[in-house]
Amino acid sequence: MKLLITGASGLLGNKLVELALDAGHNVSSVYNEHPAKGNEALRVDLRDTQEVRSILANRAPDAVIHTASITDVDFCERNPSLAMDVNGKATGIIASTCHELNSFLVYVSTDYVFDGQTGHYREEDTPNPLNAYGQSKLLGEQMVSNLARNYCTVRTSVVFGCGREHRSNLGTWLLEQLSTGKNVKVINGQYASPTLSTQLARMLLEVTERRITGTIHLAGANRINRYEFAVRLAREFEFNPSLVVPITPDSVNWYARRPADSSLNTEKAAQLLDAKPMTVDNELREFKLELQQKYR
Repeated sequence: MKLLITGASGLLGNKLVELALDAGHNVSSVYNEHPAKGNEALRVDLRDTQEVRSILANRAPDAVIHTASITDVDFCERNPSLAMDVNGKATGIIASTCHELNSFLVYVSTDYVFDGQTGHYREEDTPNPLNAYGQSKLLGEQMVSNLARNYCTVRTSVVFGCGREHRSNLGTWLLEQLSTGKNVKVINGQYASPTLSTQLARMLLEVTERRITGTIHLAGANRINRYEFAVRLAREFEFNPSLVVPITPDSVNWYARRPADSSLNTEKAAQLLDAKPMTVDNELREFKLELQQKYR
């Protein structure tokens, strides 16, 4: 399959490229700042409409997995127009071009399209984002549903894992902090569905290969707050869990509002896919194994 992956140098995109190449697909990797792997790597500014259209038209991929996004929530809140351009409008360009080329489109969205009032959100629940990041990703979802012909919108949550040196994530940040032997302050009271990047990439690739359409939540199988996640990570990596100190969300000086419980219901994925959503404990075990293999 001719596959084009955007955000190919990111935590998720890098793993996707790796798995897709291993599966024998011909991969065009689109990146912005950091070089990416693939059969062909292409540096692109997603705001350049003509360039985006040209790259897609020239390669005519069988499928596009669109992972590229500005994910810094506070940055998006301070730069809402830029967030809308990159996360929303650029997604519309990709969606309309995929429609013209009859390319299958997989769009990676976020749990932050929800307001966090209830948690355990199903695919059919009504989005109501609290911040510019969530609004921009919801705009991307709307663009895809309005402009693409064959597509799948994927929502995920708190992606962590190894494989990207230029930016940390919840898992690698916690390990960096715990390794100092000092106390680590972690929010107790914000719930999500932490997702190992490797398993998310496996699920995304299966969705793409099988051309599963509609909306599907691909995330970790457990609803868990960040403090409890940090404690479990500390235990798995044999750090003293008492180093993890709980703090309230109100004590954090965020610029943008965050949903209190954006956890996702993953029953649909568990029923449909061979690559199932993983429990937190299994994710942490695989995360540890990946790090051991990387630094062996």
